[in-house]
Amino acid sequence: MSQVFLYTFPQWIVFAALFVVIYGWVEQKKVFRLTGEAIFIMLGVFALIVIFGDYLAAGKFLTLDEIAAEELNGEILNEVPIEARLLPAYWSFLAAGILAIPTFLLEWKNHKRTNVLIVVTSLVALLGFFIVVSALRMV
Repeated sequence: MSQVFLYTFPQWIVFAALFVVIYGWVEQKKVFRLTGEAIFIMLGVFALIVIFGDYLAAGKFLTLDEIAAEELNGEILNEVPIEARLLPAYWSFLAAGILAIPTFLLEWKNHKRTNVLIVVTSLVALLGFFIVVSALRMV
């Protein structure tokens, strides 16, 4: 998975989900709100795959043998790689996906407190978006 895909794809997904949720909220269309929440759930699944799929792991930069033998090739970078700076964003995307599950279920059952969870889920996803933006500014 390319580096560009790691920071562009979640941004598009966040805004697609937000657009669909807001449209469903304004137009009072339940199917669009459910679709937006399903998109947040898929974002959480994607974040889970990236986090546990070794896409953001530092193991790609140094192996355990190199660390044990202190073979750093004489080059120590003070700059943190973009993958490491994206990890908190993916935690946020995972949290948004987890929050979207009860939101989806409550929306399905027409619960009155669903709007609060939709806002919280959206804010958590936006937090991840802004973490990605700040990570890109450091590049």
